[in-house]
Amino acid sequence: MLGTTAVTSIAVAREKELLEMNATTEEHLPDDAQGTRQGVVVGVDGSPHADRALRLGAALASARGVPLTAVFAYTMSPYAINAASYGQPVVDEKALKHEGEEILRRALSTADAARGDVRTAVERGPAGQALAHHSRNADVIVVGTRGRGGFTGMLLGSTSASLPSRSHCPVVIVPHSTDAGDAEPDPQAPVSVGVDGSAHSLVAALEAAAWAESLGVPLRLLSALPPMAADVMTWAPLEAQVQEARDQLTGQLEEDATWLRGRCPEVDVSISVVDGAAATVMVEASKTSQLTVVGTRGHGGFVGMLVGSTSSSTMHHAQGPLMIVSQEGGADVGDHRRMHKR
Repeated sequence: MLGTTAVTSIAVAREKELLEMNATTEEHLPDDAQGTRQGVVVGVDGSPHADRALRLGAALASARGVPLTAVFAYTMSPYAINAASYGQPVVDEKALKHEGEEILRRALSTADAARGDVRTAVERGPAGQALAHHSRNADVIVVGTRGRGGFTGMLLGSTSASLPSRSHCPVVIVPHSTDAGDAEPDPQAPVSVGVDGSAHSLVAALEAAAWAESLGVPLRLLSALPPMAADVMTWAPLEAQVQEARDQLTGQLEEDATWLRGRCPEVDVSISVVDGAAATVMVEASKTSQLTVVGTRGHGGFVGMLVGSTSSSTMHHAQGPLMIVSQEGGADVGDHRRMHKR
C-alpha cells in the first residue's frame, strides 16, 4: 500500500503532466494573440457569470475604442492526448472546439457585444494560462468569479492567486452576485482606487485614472486608516496620534491627486481617508463604484491585500468589478516627486 507522501507525489506529478500536455504555447495561439492588439480580453464559458463579465468587457472596450476578444478554453486528459497522438482518439477535439465556438457565439449575442471590433479564440489549455498569453497584447483581462467550463473555480484555487501576477495587464474580476442582484454598474459612478504611498499603488492609481478618463467619470483616491493602539513611547493622547496619522495620509493623497491631475487633466480627482481595514474600505467603496482598483503590492494599508485571507474576502465580498493592477509592465511613475525622495 502506498503511503500518503507517495500518493501525494503521484497526484502532483499527474497534475503537472496534465498542465504540460494541455499547455497553451505561442504556436497554439492565433496570430492576433501573438502580435496584434487584443484590447479587452474576456474569459467566456457559457455561464451567466461569464456573460456578465462579457457585458462589462464590451462596455470597457467601447469606452476605450479597442477590440473585444472573447476566449474559450478547454482541457483534455493526458490519456486522451496520448491516444490522439497515436491515431486512436478517444475524445473528439473538433467537437470540443465547435462547442466552444457555439458558446462564444451565443454569449456575444446574449451580451449584445457583437458590435465594433470583436474577436474570438477557442484554445486548448488551462484557462489561466490561455488568458495570461492573451494578456501580452491586451489592455485588460475580464473574468467572472464562477463558471461551468474552462473558467470554473478560476478565482477559488491556484489560478486566482497566480493570474494577476502572471498577467501582463490588469485583471478585472466581476462578482457573481451583489446586494443589488444582477444590476449593471451605474455608468455615472466613479472609479475608486486604493493608495498607500507605495510605487505599486501609484501604478494602480494611474491605471485607474486612465480608465476614469476613458469612461468619462470622476476618480476617487482612497487611503485606509486602520484602528490604532496607543503608542506608549509618546506622551501624546491616542486621539492626537490618530489625527496625526490622518493628516499624514491626507497630505499624501493631496500630493498623489496633484500628480494625477497633471498626468490626466481631464479627470475630476477627489481624495478621502477612510477609517477601517484596507479590504473593508475597498469592499465598501465597490458598492458605489463602477470600477474599484487595487495594486498587487504595497506597504501600509494595502500591503498583502491580494495574498491570503484579505484577498479572498475582497474578491468574494466586492459589490462591483474589482481591477487588480500589477506593477510589472505598468506605467512609469518615476515623475512623482515622492519617488525622487527614495
